[in-house]
Amino acid sequence: MMKLLKIDKNKFKPTKNSIKELIYLVYISFILFIITEIMCAKGTSSYGYIQNSNIYLGIGILVGLSALILVVFKKDKKSYYIGGLVLFLVITPLIKYTWDKFYVFLDIPIDNIWCLALDYLIILLLLSPAVFLKKKLFYTVLISSILIILSLCNYFVSIFRGIPLAYSDIYCIKDGLSLTKDFLGENSILFIAVGGIALVVFLLFIFIKEKRRVRITSYINIIAVLLLVIGTYSYYLNLVHSKTLIYYSANMVKTYRYNGYVYSTLESGLRFIRFKPDNYNQDSIRAIRKEVDSNTASNRETTVASTKLKNISKNSCNKPNIIFVQLEGFMDPMSIKEVMYTTDPIPNFRKLQKNSISGKVKTPSIGGGTARTEFEVMTGIDLEFLTDGEVPHYTILGHETLNSVASTLKKQGYSTHAIHNNQGNFYNRNKAYSSLGYDTYTSVEYMDNVERTETNWAKDTILTKYIKECLESSEERDLVFTISVEGHSPYPTNSDKYDFPIKVVNSSLSKSDQNQIYYYINKIHESDEFIGDVVDLVDSLDEDTIVVFYGDHTPALDLLNRDGGNVDRTTTPYAIYSNFDLDTNFEGGDISAYQMSTIMLGLAGVDLGPMENVHKALSSNLDYKKDLELIQYDILFGEDYYLSEDEKIKPSNLKMGTKNIKIESATLQDNQLCIKGDNFTRKSTVFIDGKEKTTLYVDKNTLRVYCEKDNIDDIKNIVVKQIGLHDIALSQTNTVQLSD
Repeated sequence: MMKLLKIDKNKFKPTKNSIKELIYLVYISFILFIITEIMCAKGTSSYGYIQNSNIYLGIGILVGLSALILVVFKKDKKSYYIGGLVLFLVITPLIKYTWDKFYVFLDIPIDNIWCLALDYLIILLLLSPAVFLKKKLFYTVLISSILIILSLCNYFVSIFRGIPLAYSDIYCIKDGLSLTKDFLGENSILFIAVGGIALVVFLLFIFIKEKRRVRITSYINIIAVLLLVIGTYSYYLNLVHSKTLIYYSANMVKTYRYNGYVYSTLESGLRFIRFKPDNYNQDSIRAIRKEVDSNTASNRETTVASTKLKNISKNSCNKPNIIFVQLEGFMDPMSIKEVMYTTDPIPNFRKLQKNSISGKVKTPSIGGGTARTEFEVMTGIDLEFLTDGEVPHYTILGHETLNSVASTLKKQGYSTHAIHNNQGNFYNRNKAYSSLGYDTYTSVEYMDNVERTETNWAKDTILTKYIKECLESSEERDLVFTISVEGHSPYPTNSDKYDFPIKVVNSSLSKSDQNQIYYYINKIHESDEFIGDVVDLVDSLDEDTIVVFYGDHTPALDLLNRDGGNVDRTTTPYAIYSNFDLDTNFEGGDISAYQMSTIMLGLAGVDLGPMENVHKALSSNLDYKKDLELIQYDILFGEDYYLSEDEKIKPSNLKMGTKNIKIESATLQDNQLCIKGDNFTRKSTVFIDGKEKTTLYVDKNTLRVYCEKDNIDDIKNIVVKQIGLHDIALSQTNTVQLSD
C-alpha cells in the first residue's frame, strides 16, 4: 500500500525543457495579446491616432525578443543565458517606451489595465494545453493562427460596419464573404481560399515534421497550468464583483476596447446562451398579462400619446397611411466638435425638427448594425436582453414568426410593404420579412436606374419612387417601412479628390478626419434631399399619411470611434410629420427604438399590437424593464404563456416587388434570344432549361441572350429570375417556350 502511495519526487523537479516550455508559453501569449489588441484598436480607430512608426517600433521589439529567446535557448550554455539577460536589460527602456505608446493607443482608463491582464491570461490558458501534448509546436501554431485570423476578420468587419466581430456573426458569414471584395478586390474569395489552403498545408507540414516530444516534461508544469486555471477564474470573478468589467449592449466598440478583444469575443458567445430570467414562470407572466389587459381595456379610446385625430380623413377611411423611413448612419453633423461647414448639410430634416414632433431615439448599436435597429422598431423587442451584435433576422426570424407593425396593421386591413435599396437577401431579409407578416418587399434587385455613390452604395433618391408605388399598389391603407443605405460606411480618408458641394471649414481636425466628414456630410445631404422629396410626396397625397424619419445608428467615423467627437453615440435624431392635424399631448423627446412603433401607431389612432400594448401599459412602472425581459424571454425562447392563440401569426406569402415581372414572348433574332415582357431590371437573368445565361438588359421590357447556332434547337423552357446576393434567385417569372 505504501508503495502505491509513494510519489516520485523527481517527476516534480523542474527541468531545462519544462522551464523552456513555460517561458515560451508566457512569451508567445504576450505576442498574441499585443497583436489581437492592436488589431482590435486599429479596426475601430483612425490610422492617424498613433504614429505608424511607433507600431513598427513595437513590432521590431517583439521580433527582437523572439530572436533573443531563440538564441538563449538554442544552446544550454551559461554564456547564452547571461548574454540574453544583459540584452534584455539594455532594451528594457525601449520596451517601456513602446508599451506606453501602445497603452495610449488603446485609450483605456487607468483602472482598466486590469481588464487587459485578464485578456492576456485567457490567451495563456488557450495555449497552455500544449504542456500536455507531444506535438507542442503544432498546437501552439494552430491556436495562434486561429487567434490572428479572428483578429484580422475583426479588423475588416470593424472598418466596414463600425462594430467588432461577435459570435453571432457566424450566422452572417455568407454575407460577410460577399463584401470582402470591397477590401480585397473581385477575386477576394479566391485569395481567401488560397490563403486557407496554404495555412492548412503549413499546419500539416508542421504536424508531420515535428518530432514527438515527451508529453509531460515535468509535473511542475501541470501544477502551473492548474494554478493558472484557478487563478484566472478567481481573477475574473474579482473583476466582475468589483464591476471593473463593463458591458454596453449598444456600444460594442466601447465594450471591446474596454474589456479586451479576446475576452469580449468569448463573452459574446456566452451571452448567446439563452439563460432563463429570475422569476420566470407561468404565474409571473399571467400576472403581467392581466395588468396589461386591464390597462388596455380602461384606456382603449386613447393612445400612448393621448392622441385624437382632429379632422376627418380626406376620404371615407379614417385610418392614415403609416411610413417609417430609417436613414443609414444619420445624425446631426453640426454636433461634431471642432468642425464647421459652408452650409447646413440637413436643412429639410432641420425644418422638421423645428416644426414637427421630434427628439432623439436610443438605438441598439453604434456605428453599424442596421438590422438591429430595424428589428427593434418593427417588433417592439428590446435587444438589450439578447447578445452582443446579434442579428435576429438570422437567429430568430429564420425559424419562427413574430408580431410586428406589419402583422398588427395587416389585421386592421392595411397592405404592408418593406423597401430597401440594398440586396434583398442581405441580413436574410427576404425570409425575415415573411416571418414578420409583410405583403411585399422591394429590394434593389427590383429597382431600375439606381444611382450609386463613390463607394458603390445605392443612392437614396430612388426610394421616393418606390414609396409612391407601394402607396398606389392597393386600395387599402398602407404601411411602408423604408430603409436607406446611402450614408453607409466606410468613409474614404482621401475624399478630397471629389468635388462635393458642401465643404468642411474652420476645422482643427486631422486631414484624414476632415476628409471622412467631408464625404459623410455630402452623402447625408443627399439623404436629406430624399427626406424633402418624401415630405413633398406626403403633401401631394389625397390620403392622410404620417411619416417618421430617424437614424439607424451614428456613423462609423474614425473621430467618433476614437473619442466620441462630442456626440452622444447611443442616440440618433427622429422627426415625425403628417399631412393632417394631430391633437396630441406627445411632444417628442427621448425614446428607445423599441418604443417607436408604439408612438407611431398611437399617433395614427390605430389598434396596438401585443408588444405595443406592453410598452403603453408598463413603461411608467418601476419594474418595466424586468417585466419586459420576462415577456420577451417567454415570447422568443420560453413556454409562450403570454400570447393568446389569435395573437400568434403565420408567415406571410411575401411577394418580392410590388409589380409583377413577367415574360410575354421569347423569339429568335439573328442568333439572339429576344425576350419581351414587363418590369425587367438589371438584375433580371435569363435561365434556359435551368441553366443561367449571360443576359443583356435592354430596357424594362426587353432582355437579350446570345445563342450558339448548335444550341438553338435545344431551347425549351425559358424563365427570368431576379438574382440577389450569393447568386440566389429571389423570385422568377412565368415559364415560356420559344415563339415562332
